[in-house]
Amino acid sequence: MNSSWRLKDLQTGTVNRKVPKQMSETRSAATLFEYQRYLYVSSKTDSFRGGTLFLTDRTIGLLECLNSKRPFLEIGRNSIKPLNYVGVVRANGFTIQIFPKLFAQESCREQRATVAGNLLKMLSCTGNVPITEVDPAGLDLRKMDLFEVFIHLFAKNLLITIKNSLKREYIRNSDELRVIRGRIDFRRHTNPARMHIIPCRYHELSVDNLLNRTLKYTCYLMSKTVSDFTTIRLLRSIVNLLDPVALAPVSVAEIDRIAFSRLNRIFEPYIRMCRIFLSNSSLTLQASEVESFSLLIPMERLFEEFIGAVLAENPAYFFGRNVPVRPQAVVGRLARDANGAEFFNMRPDIVIGAPQIEAVIDTKYKQLDPGDRKLGVSQADLYQMYAYAAKTNAGRCMLLYPEVLLEQKRDFIFSVRSTEGVDANVPLMIRAVRLSHDLNRREGWKAFRSELQGLVKPLIAGQEPWTTMGQGRVGVEI
Repeated sequence: MNSSWRLKDLQTGTVNRKVPKQMSETRSAATLFEYQRYLYVSSKTDSFRGGTLFLTDRTIGLLECLNSKRPFLEIGRNSIKPLNYVGVVRANGFTIQIFPKLFAQESCREQRATVAGNLLKMLSCTGNVPITEVDPAGLDLRKMDLFEVFIHLFAKNLLITIKNSLKREYIRNSDELRVIRGRIDFRRHTNPARMHIIPCRYHELSVDNLLNRTLKYTCYLMSKTVSDFTTIRLLRSIVNLLDPVALAPVSVAEIDRIAFSRLNRIFEPYIRMCRIFLSNSSLTLQASEVESFSLLIPMERLFEEFIGAVLAENPAYFFGRNVPVRPQAVVGRLARDANGAEFFNMRPDIVIGAPQIEAVIDTKYKQLDPGDRKLGVSQADLYQMYAYAAKTNAGRCMLLYPEVLLEQKRDFIFSVRSTEGVDANVPLMIRAVRLSHDLNRREGWKAFRSELQGLVKPLIAGQEPWTTMGQGRVGVEI
C-alpha cells in the first residue's frame, strides 16, 4: 500500500462563501458515513431530512463532476453511497460531510462529535496537515462542518508560527541608485550625463518571497469562503502580519517550485495545505462566490500512517524494547529481468526491526466479516503477506484492521522456506483495533494505546508467547 499520499491525495475543487457553518441535518448540510447507502430524490431545493437527500439537478451534476476526478461516491439511480474518502464537499451551496464509520451503525450519528475529533487527532499524529494539536473544547464539533474546522486549525497554527518565525529570504534585485549597493552593472553605467546614477545588482533580505505570497494569497481566499467569525479574524490577522508581502495570485506550478530547507521546513505542511486549497480552484482575488469545493481524505492511507506514527513514537512501550519501527520501508524487490536488474519494490506498511526484520505489519482499512470462517480476509492480502514473509524472513506477520462491530482475532500459518533453505512456520495474525475511543481525552488515548500494545507486543520474539486464536492453527496453501 502506497502511503505517500500526504496532502496531494486530498481532493479539492471550489468553494461557495454563502454556506452556513451548521453541520447537522438541515436544509443546507448533510452528515453521511462511509459505506452507508442513502436514498436521494430530485428536488427543487437541496436538503437532508429523515436520512434522505433531496438534491437539485444542478447539485447532482456538480457532485458527478467532482466524482469524475476521483471517485468518492457511488452514485446510483436513486441512491448515494460514500466510499473510502472522508471530508467535506460543497456543491451549489449544499454541504455534504462524510465521516469515517468508527461506531456501529445505530450509534454513529449520536457520536459524530467524537468521530470528528478522532479524525482530527489522526491527522495531527501523521503530520500531513498543519494541525499540531486538537482542542475540542475550543471547537464545537457538533455544529461546525469539517471544512470550517480544517481552516480554523490551519489559521490558528499558522498565526502562531508566523509570529514566532516570519520567513525572510534574499531576493535578487536590480535598481538605479545614488550609492553603491552590491555590484555595479557596468553594462548600463555608460551615460556620461548620468554618472551620478549607479545601476546596481544586489540581494535584499525580504519577506516578500514566494512562500509568504502563497500563504497570504491562500489566507485571503480562505477568508472569503468561511463563515465562522473567529476563523475569519484569524485569517485577516495573518494577512495583516504579511502586509509587506504583495497580494497576488499564485499558481500551483509556482508552489511546486518552493524549495524547503532546515530554515523554512516549519512552513512545509502549511504550503501543502495551501496547494490543496488552490488546486483545481476557480477562486480569484475578484471572485466572491463559486459553485463547489471538496476536501477529501483517503482513509486507508490515513489509517496506515496513523498506526505507523503511533508505534514509531514509543516502540519500547508497544514492543517491550526499543526496536526500530520503519513505516513504508523497502524490504526488497519482487522480480528481476534476464540482465539481473531488479524491479517492483516490496514496501510493507510497517517493518519492525533493523537490520534483522523481526515482524511485518500491513494495515487494511476494511471491515472484517465475523460470519465468514476466514473473517473476510481476501486471498490477495494473504498472497501479499506471504511474499513479505518469504522475502524478509520475518518471524511473524500481522494484518491489522479497524474494529467496528466485534473483537476479531484469527491466526494462520505460512510455511516459508528461508534463504538458507530451511522450512519455517511463520504465524500470520489477523487483528482489529478500535478507533472508537475518544482519542482527544487522556483516558481514551491511554485506552487506545493500551489496546494497540496488547495486539502488537506478541509480534516480537521473547515477549508474550504466541497462541492461536479463533478456530486454532489453520494451514494456508499459497
